[in-house]
Amino acid sequence: MKKDGERTQQYDERKDLHLWFGLSYAAFLVMPRVAMMQMPEDWQEKMAELLNQYDETIDTAAFGVKGCRVNALTGDGKLMKMPEELLNYRHPQPETIAALLLPKGED
Repeated sequence: MKKDGERTQQYDERKDLHLWFGLSYAAFLVMPRVAMMQMPEDWQEKMAELLNQYDETIDTAAFGVKGCRVNALTGDGKLMKMPEELLNYRHPQPETIAALLLPKGED
């Protein structure tokens, strides 16, 4: 029985990084900059803070790694040219923005 003032810690799976990756064997996270720039300003600020914390904590040059390359794949796993819409983060077309955003749920 709980005493007054005692709180039950509820598990929030939205805060579990391992669960976000699911059962995949993904070792990296890749997010198109053009898509991140469509998120609300407060989200962008939080993300920038988290990325700065990461940079202040992790030596990304460990093991001799100087950078990574990202390849685009088709639905059946074949290499394809990266769509220009994902590369053009400075001046995305309205159609690009519309294609990136999921429809908002009805309340």
